[in-house]
Amino acid sequence: MAEYPLTEEQIDSYRRDGFVELHDILSAEEVADLRDALEEAMQAPSTSGVDRTGRSDYDRVFLQKVNLWADHEGVRRFTCHPRIAEVARRLAGADRIRLWHDHALIKPHVDSKPSPWHQDLPYWPMEQQGALSCWLALDDVDETNGCMHFVPKSHTWGKLEPINLINPQDIFGLTPEPAEKDFTPRPVPLKAGSCTFHNGLTFHYAPANRGSTPRRALVIIFMPDGTTFSGKLHCVTHDLGLSPGDPIIGERFPVLAPVGVG
Repeated sequence: MAEYPLTEEQIDSYRRDGFVELHDILSAEEVADLRDALEEAMQAPSTSGVDRTGRSDYDRVFLQKVNLWADHEGVRRFTCHPRIAEVARRLAGADRIRLWHDHALIKPHVDSKPSPWHQDLPYWPMEQQGALSCWLALDDVDETNGCMHFVPKSHTWGKLEPINLINPQDIFGLTPEPAEKDFTPRPVPLKAGSCTFHNGLTFHYAPANRGSTPRRALVIIFMPDGTTFSGKLHCVTHDLGLSPGDPIIGERFPVLAPVGVG
């Protein structure tokens, strides 16, 4: 299986700006397979994963299921895809990269709401920084139907308070010394099969979907091996009996890169 031709310039861009845009990380055939798998996984009951659909205000932001890979082999093929995982490992500068979790984010096209500006890391029970997300487009996305927007270099501002996704706080008020920071967002339209990677501290947002069909994305979150548990409550770790300082390891968090390392 061919590796993605990630360049040093792209790695530098990710580390400088906190995100990077990568084209055609999946082939058209792979996109078609993942669309079918995601449709099945969203319709099937969750057994190992977490179903967060069915909450009216939240569903207007996006329909979400967490850890689909644990329930559906077709999704697992892509969540654990070595091509994607190796990109994550290189961007993070890690010797080994583990899966944190995946989740479907499907933004409806009827009565849609924006996804508020937020960082990801404040929601995750991790003591270290370094986790990153692959936002994988399954539809062509632009500013009409809810493409990602990022604030370049915002990953350097530190870990701030979690944002309430239904009644969001003003990030300008949360950010230290906001007058000294550039909040100019950068939209990232993508073709299906392309993706962005962003640092867990990078502020990002997606506008409401004003298109005629749902906007589908699979998000795969990776963490460097050696990441430890902070004690924060999270749906992925709540039943594992972890104590603060314990390594986040085990079957739920497999090493995905380098290939062949367990």
